[in-house]
Amino acid sequence: MKTMLILTDFSENAFRATEYAAQLVDPLKISRIVLYHAYQSTIIGTDLPVANTANDQQIYLESMENLGLQQDRLSALTKNVRIDLMAEDVSLPVHISTLCKSEEIDIVVMGVSGRSGLEKLLLGSTTSMMIQESTVPVLIVPNSTLIGKPINSVVFTTDLKDHASIPAHQLYEFLDAFPGAALQVINVDKAAGESYTVETKESIATLHNIFDKYNATFDYINKDNTVEGILSYANSHHASIIIVVPKKLGVVASFFHNSISKKLAYDSNIPLLSLPAVKA
Repeated sequence: MKTMLILTDFSENAFRATEYAAQLVDPLKISRIVLYHAYQSTIIGTDLPVANTANDQQIYLESMENLGLQQDRLSALTKNVRIDLMAEDVSLPVHISTLCKSEEIDIVVMGVSGRSGLEKLLLGSTTSMMIQESTVPVLIVPNSTLIGKPINSVVFTTDLKDHASIPAHQLYEFLDAFPGAALQVINVDKAAGESYTVETKESIATLHNIFDKYNATFDYINKDNTVEGILSYANSHHASIIIVVPKKLGVVASFFHNSISKKLAYDSNIPLLSLPAVKA
């Protein structure tokens, strides 16, 4: 990996994600960071203008000034890394794929915090849309994430279906950056541990082949609530990060719509790395 995109709205939660991202710079061999703020003059899904007392140029200048302040804080946490600042009047979830391509982004980092009511609904929608639209890995950092804690345990979740969608290169690139971390591969399902079909047995064999060189531990957990099962397992094993590969259900529909991965992004106090599924 070379270039990391860090999204910010200048909140303390966003900077918590920035702090966490800073400790991944050396292991991931990041040489460039893009600090990015998207502001909008219209509300997503409508033609209604947002009431602003400042004009677009003023908003841009204020955004760049705030990015500069965050750059100063980030510079104190990293060395030998180029930090670029970008502020645009765009709808970021829709624009993210184009941005990642034009800036040659390898990984996106964003914060998420527990909220309620309309704020939680909108933030959840933005988070899920970001992951749906992104063509590169997206790292979601909860507000309660501990900073400075090394990555020594990784949990990879699987539904034992369509392993061809796993982006092996991106997965291996991340795992290779933390060679000392224990790797647990888990499947949580209400039927786990029961008599498997031939297809499921073949899927398990394929899964073992994918992680052959990482000395992974494989666990199949019988639990009705998949999210609770994953989080309970991750917490009991002191997981540093959870990795998921959301399935694409079509051009518009996504696994992240009312999905397990979306709920994990909200309910977990552990960072969540979403890898873009390989298209068939």
